[in-house]
Amino acid sequence: MSEREGRSRRFERVDLRARVQVTSLEPARDPESGVPTLWDSHELCETLSVGGAFIRTVDPPAKGQRLLLQIHLPSGESVETLGRVAWTRVPLRGARDAGVGVGVEFVAPSGATTGALERFLTDVRRDSPSAR
Repeated sequence: MSEREGRSRRFERVDLRARVQVTSLEPARDPESGVPTLWDSHELCETLSVGGAFIRTVDPPAKGQRLLLQIHLPSGESVETLGRVAWTRVPLRGARDAGVGVGVEFVAPSGATTGALERFLTDVRRDSPSAR
């Protein structure tokens, strides 16, 4: 058993497919022009908990980068929160991009955001025996 497998998660998570708008809060240098820029993209949230999410993206932001997330839940509700990239997963040389993305830890979510996430996650767990 690996060290990661031996640790328990702080928050129970569920698998899902939800659109998420990701906006950088810190400028990154454009590799061609060298100009600091902010960016905004539409990605896919594949796992979600009250404490964070895994976001699939072909261009993962750096570990530690702060982001603004707007997650469009399958229930029709949207939640917005600040996040910090906790870890990145990049493709191995020659490998397909399966699982490429970032683990994002939510940073001080509002009570309304936490409540909306808890309600959504409770409903998903109740309706799906495969939820983790």
